[in-house]
Amino acid sequence: MIGELASFSNALSNAFTNTLGGKSTQLSNWRNTLRYSSSIALVIICFVILFNFQTLTLRVFALGFAAGFIGGLGLPFIYKAISTGAVSFVGPVVALTQSFFLIMFAVIVKNESLSLTFPIAAALGAVGIYLCSRQAVGNQPVTFSIFLLAATAAVFFSGFSFIATEIDNSQILGGLVGARFGVFALTFVFPPKKGLAIPNGGEYKKYALLSGTCEVIANIFFMIAINNLELSKVGIFMASAPALSTLIAIKMLHQRPSITNWVGIAASSGALAIIALS
Repeated sequence: MIGELASFSNALSNAFTNTLGGKSTQLSNWRNTLRYSSSIALVIICFVILFNFQTLTLRVFALGFAAGFIGGLGLPFIYKAISTGAVSFVGPVVALTQSFFLIMFAVIVKNESLSLTFPIAAALGAVGIYLCSRQAVGNQPVTFSIFLLAATAAVFFSGFSFIATEIDNSQILGGLVGARFGVFALTFVFPPKKGLAIPNGGEYKKYALLSGTCEVIANIFFMIAINNLELSKVGIFMASAPALSTLIAIKMLHQRPSITNWVGIAASSGALAIIALS
C-alpha cells in the first residue's frame, strides 16, 4: 500500500509542479519561474539530505548534477508550453514522447527487446495525441509550435532519466541533491532579465515557489515508490499524470477540455500503462 500511495502522490505532485510552473510563467516569464522554483527546491533537498547524508558521494553528486542540468533544460519548454497551450494536449505529448525515448534507450543502449504489445501502445498513443489535439471547449491553442515545445521538454527530461539510471536506488537521495544543484546552475546560465516590467507584480513568485516545492515532493515520493513497488506498477500510476494535470488546469488555468480531449487523455494514459506493464 505504501508503494501505491507513493506512486500516485508522485504523479499528483508532478502534475502540480508543471501546472504551477505554467501559471507562474503566465504571470511573468520562464526565467523568473526557473529561478524561484529551483531555489526553493534546492533548499528543501539540502535539508532532507541531512537525514541520510551517507548516500551523498562525489560520483553520485556528479551524476545527479549532470542529470539535473540536462533535465532542467526542459523546464523552460514545459513552462512555456503549459502557459500558452492546452494542458490536455501538452501533458500527453510530454508523457508519450518521454516514454518513446526511454524505450529507444532501453533497446539501443541496454540491449533490451521490444515487447509484442509496443505496437498496440504506439497506436493507442498516436490516437490519443490526435484526439487531444482537437480544439478544446475553452479555445486553448493547440499548435505545432506548442507540440514542439512539449516534445523538446520531453527530450531533455529523457536525458535526465538516461543519466539517472546510473545511480543505484539506495543512493537516489544523494543523486537528487546533485540534480537540484544542476537545475539551480541553469539560473546563472539563464538569469532573470533585469528591467522587465511584471504586470502582476510579485504574484508569480508564490506559484513558482509552490512549483519547486511540489517538484521535490514528487522526487521524494518517487524514491519511496521504487523502493516499495515494482517499477512497472509505479509506471502505471505515473500514467495518470496527464489526466491529473488537466484536472488541475481546469481550476488554475481556467481551461475547458472537450469530451474528445478527455477520450484522448484516456487513450494516452492507456498507452502509458501498457508500456509500463510491458
